[in-house]
Amino acid sequence: MEKRSWNQISKEKLSEEISLRMIWGKNLMAVRFEIAPNSSIPIHEHRSEQLTMVQNGRITLHFPDQVDVTLGPNDMTLIPSNVPHSASSGPEGCDVIDLFSPIRQDFIDGTASYLGKPQKTSTDQQVEPEITKETSKEDPYSELHGFLAAAGVRVPIEKLREYPLEIIARYAYEKECVTMGQLRAVMGIDKKQAKEMLRTWKHGDDHSESSYKRSLERIVIVPNVFQHVVHSPSAKSQNPKEQDGREKDTED
Repeated sequence: MEKRSWNQISKEKLSEEISLRMIWGKNLMAVRFEIAPNSSIPIHEHRSEQLTMVQNGRITLHFPDQVDVTLGPNDMTLIPSNVPHSASSGPEGCDVIDLFSPIRQDFIDGTASYLGKPQKTSTDQQVEPEITKETSKEDPYSELHGFLAAAGVRVPIEKLREYPLEIIARYAYEKECVTMGQLRAVMGIDKKQAKEMLRTWKHGDDHSESSYKRSLERIVIVPNVFQHVVHSPSAKSQNPKEQDGREKDTED
């Protein structure tokens, strides 16, 4: 497992009032919002369950035909799937972590229209530590390693780095460890490039690529499934055998 920090994740500015950081796996996403004082988030709904936890400040969640819920530091509330809600911050603003399951693909793609399109500001780029570049889109191996681990596929990350990135990406996608939207974000490609990549995968499978994939399979650690058993040789097993397992006739 890899240790991660919010300080290592790029901050994306949605508006003058709201910015966020995101991290996600196969089934769970964590989003850390920084919301300016007296700001609001329009009413919306989504199929993901949402657990909202306040780190600092206060936020009020508004539900049609229901009582408002105001949260302060260390407070939390669970919003079920497909329940309409909006939000407004208090006079001191707030720092909120939302957990979503399943993940919010519209956040990853930047298509959650009620929030606006994420933009990384020049200020963010200047003040973020150098490690941010190593653990975000400029280190896709680390991102793919996280998706594989979340799906139960354990491979040492130092071993992953020995393989071409596209082989790792294809392996993760074909094993359903990552969606194409997630893969596009990790590899920094657009929809057109993703379609071309899929076409290449479908029609091209040369010898070197197949060799890489077979080799990768051998380093995958699947706990409690395959166990290597060494049998002690018996008198019968010491006889020379044909390739099909039959005992070889010594008079042949």
